[in-house]
Amino acid sequence: MSRTTLTIKQAKEQLVLAVKQYFSKDARGAYRLDRRRARPICLMGPAGLGKTEVVRQVAEEQGLGFVSYSITHHTRQSLLGLPQLREVQLGGETVTATRYTMSEVITDIWKEMERTGRKEGILFLDEFNAAAASLHPVMLQLLQSKVLGQHAIPDGWMLVVAGNPSDSNRSAERLDAVTADRLRMLRLRPDLAAWKEYMLPRGIHPLVLAYLECYPEDLHQQGTEDGVVTIVTPRAWEDLSLQLYFYEQEEAAVGESVIGQVIQNENIAKRFWLHYKKKEQALYRKTASQLEQGLPLNQLWERLRALQKQDVWSLTAFLADRIQRLCRQAAEEEQALKELHGVLQEALGSGDCVAYLRGLSGEHPSSTWTFVQSYLEEHEEDPSGDGLRTAYQTGPLARRGALVDLACAMLEHTIDFCSRCYPEQPQMEYLVESIARDKTCQSIVSLRETPLFTAAGQELYVRKPKAPARKAV
Repeated sequence: MSRTTLTIKQAKEQLVLAVKQYFSKDARGAYRLDRRRARPICLMGPAGLGKTEVVRQVAEEQGLGFVSYSITHHTRQSLLGLPQLREVQLGGETVTATRYTMSEVITDIWKEMERTGRKEGILFLDEFNAAAASLHPVMLQLLQSKVLGQHAIPDGWMLVVAGNPSDSNRSAERLDAVTADRLRMLRLRPDLAAWKEYMLPRGIHPLVLAYLECYPEDLHQQGTEDGVVTIVTPRAWEDLSLQLYFYEQEEAAVGESVIGQVIQNENIAKRFWLHYKKKEQALYRKTASQLEQGLPLNQLWERLRALQKQDVWSLTAFLADRIQRLCRQAAEEEQALKELHGVLQEALGSGDCVAYLRGLSGEHPSSTWTFVQSYLEEHEEDPSGDGLRTAYQTGPLARRGALVDLACAMLEHTIDFCSRCYPEQPQMEYLVESIARDKTCQSIVSLRETPLFTAAGQELYVRKPKAPARKAV
């Protein structure tokens, strides 16, 4: 593995530093870095690593505007603008000269500035090295002078480009030395740990995660089957995760062909399907249900102890996913209650609660509308607002926290189960990190005492880190 390549997480850290350098100002408020000397960042790596998403994240986190374009969708006219003939005075004579309209790209930057009020931002150009040959001079001018045709990129905007290596994208070209010399290159490689950290808060399907823990080399694979180039990317695994959740919700059959729609490598698709269809899933669901209810696992204990290592990973991922889902439900309930409280405060302040709520409009959670409808069915008038207060206190407010209690209790039961059933195995580390790195889980778990989770986290982060046992088989 080359020391010059980066994971997507490391690339994000470098991009943040580059943004801070680019936008740093002196005591007079002027940019320290000359615009022409500021090399654009180039994220070069295989498809599906999350290059666009990481640039979008950095822009949002740094309070910057964001405009994204794919170069392959542009013609010379859309980049440079359209020519217009105008009469101008030159040397005392009236002559006809060509002037170009503003580039579509630069126009969108100004629109983004007006929409967001952000005067600084990132212009992101994807598939940079797949531009048509007629655009190569335009791209070189953009890198060197930060202009498109006759119009410059606004002074407070930074240029970031991305591309795929020529061996993974038939339309992509290897950057020539002159072009590469004008870029700050960040060469990316697939990395399971970085991808997992990105995916855990998004709710990756537990069996996808368990599979990749056992076969990390399948996170990104490029090869040839029957003369056809096939590629499996981190993006494909994320899409498969969403597809599996939907099929399970609809109770639709998941066959090998369904897997192959997204995982377009026959061997990997078959291996994952065999992993997915194992009968132990019923055991996983039963175990999760028992832990959620706080019931003993006596009848399941021997089967759980006898699971193969790969299946232990699958079970742990399944339990972590159930806890994360409960935490997200609890967080959604807390947010809905907060919004309902705001609506009711406005109703109480209006002087006529019934009339205010009858005229309520706008976008509100379904729970808000359910409460309002129930209240209006029981109250034709409520001048003092006492009926509204009572309905709120005996209804949503009284039920508040039930999901928080459930999520935290299941977390404690799961920690206890894993520590007793699978001691000295790396699954506990994964379980703790899955919850600790999920911001929603953090916010919910912090509302209750969770001594077992706290102790497990302290043990994990205080002791010297051991070499991770990523490969379970």
